[in-house]
Amino acid sequence: METERIQQAIENSIIKMIQSGDAIKMNYDNKVDVSAEVRKAYAQINYTKVFARISELLEEELAQKIVNKIITEMGTDIKNLMSNATVRDDFRFLMRKGVEEIMQKAKCAA
Repeated sequence: METERIQQAIENSIIKMIQSGDAIKMNYDNKVDVSAEVRKAYAQINYTKVFARISELLEEELAQKIVNKIITEMGTDIKNLMSNATVRDDFRFLMRKGVEEIMQKAKCAA
């Protein structure tokens, strides 16, 4: 019975240590002051290069967004054109004519 009480007391003590954060303690006496090194690193940054790189990335992003918008608009325009039966038939006629010309050139080349 005494053993069970001791075991329970030990368990309670361990739980209390973990809950209070005493189980893992940092030794703050061995800290390294890196603030001077960080300040030195920041002082050596070439902001002209940073701004140039940011500008380059922004230009690429802007160009990609413009291209995507144009592609979307073109797709919408083509969809609207193709929804008109007369225009669609005219496109088909022109495409057939173009395909026939290509086939003729291919026969002549062979």
